[in-house]
Amino acid sequence: MDKIMFRFPYSFSVSGILFLIIFLGGVLSSNACTVFVLTDGKHTYFFNNEDFTNPKTRIWFVPEGKGHFGSAYVGFNDGEAQGGLNTKGLAFEWVTVDGDSYTVDSNYVPDKKKIHLNVNTAQWMLERCKTVQEAIKFYQKYSEPAFARTTLFIADKSGMSVIIGSKNGNLYFDTTIKSRGSGFGEATFDRLYKEGNTPSINEGAEILRQCVVPGDGGTKYSNSYDLKTGEIVFYNFANPNENTKLNLFEELKKGGHYYETSNISNQIHQTVMPLTLNMHRHILTMYKPLPNQEHEITAKIQNLFSEVANGKLKYTDLTENFALDLKKSEDNIKNIYGKFGDLKSLELIHKEKFQESFDYSYVMKFENVSILWQFLLNDQNKIYDFNTLSVSWIR
Repeated sequence: MDKIMFRFPYSFSVSGILFLIIFLGGVLSSNACTVFVLTDGKHTYFFNNEDFTNPKTRIWFVPEGKGHFGSAYVGFNDGEAQGGLNTKGLAFEWVTVDGDSYTVDSNYVPDKKKIHLNVNTAQWMLERCKTVQEAIKFYQKYSEPAFARTTLFIADKSGMSVIIGSKNGNLYFDTTIKSRGSGFGEATFDRLYKEGNTPSINEGAEILRQCVVPGDGGTKYSNSYDLKTGEIVFYNFANPNENTKLNLFEELKKGGHYYETSNISNQIHQTVMPLTLNMHRHILTMYKPLPNQEHEITAKIQNLFSEVANGKLKYTDLTENFALDLKKSEDNIKNIYGKFGDLKSLELIHKEKFQESFDYSYVMKFENVSILWQFLLNDQNKIYDFNTLSVSWIR
């Protein structure tokens, strides 16, 4: 399931502004995902239904490097991993569970002695841990405030799994070496799973199919991992002949790349698509500023935010159409911006020309949040759109 606190998946034009208003006004309504593991120690399969409102789903591959394992991540077009699998046979998925034994614990506050990482901790964990036991030690050392509102399901190729969350203000680690489920379809899993059977992909796929949630806020993709072999399957339950199989190790040989899961059956036969900017590792903390900071453009961007902060947006650096769009939500824009706090720094990390337009992407650090923003300028250096690519609240 999604760690909702990090997701801003849409353009920051009118539809994107309305999305931010909804987001900051309260938690988005969505169903809890279904996650389960089937294991007998010899075989271990990890299954997931991802339930949310955003249809722009992705799987992306990040090859190993100094200090980190090669991994595949699944999620949305914001580049924030909701789940993943590494080359050591460790997998994770965030699961928001409501109304069962893993209840949201609004009183949970991480121990101040724990180390704070201003990154997606699950990605950091997957890059560095080989087993569930190592993952447990990781979360005993590092802080994750999201455990107040969601749980993390982790399994390794031995068949051991752990659900990490909080209860009565305390962090818990619920471990087992047995098959089990969590999330929306936990009751369905308990009803359909036949203890004692040799685990199989087909058995798990049928359980997963019966846990699919229909509708706009329902299941956006269904997938499984074989934690022993690295095989990944995306399911099309409407037409099982279109199930798509990948192998983690073979995909990593292609370098960093991604697929749109809604079109994955076609894209795996095409030229691979390179990682988008927000899919690069910990882009908000491990980026390199461009040597040329384009001071004229950077000053234009900084001036835009100064005007918003002062409540005197002049629109002089925007195209006429974009200015008209923003004027419709001017009061809401000012309210949203007020939640960010003071702008501390902005650094240009990417510039690209396409046709007659230019993409300037900045990491902007505010008092309360860090944001990767893409500003699109025309050939007259007028801003005609800007998109939120990644967000991390300072916690």
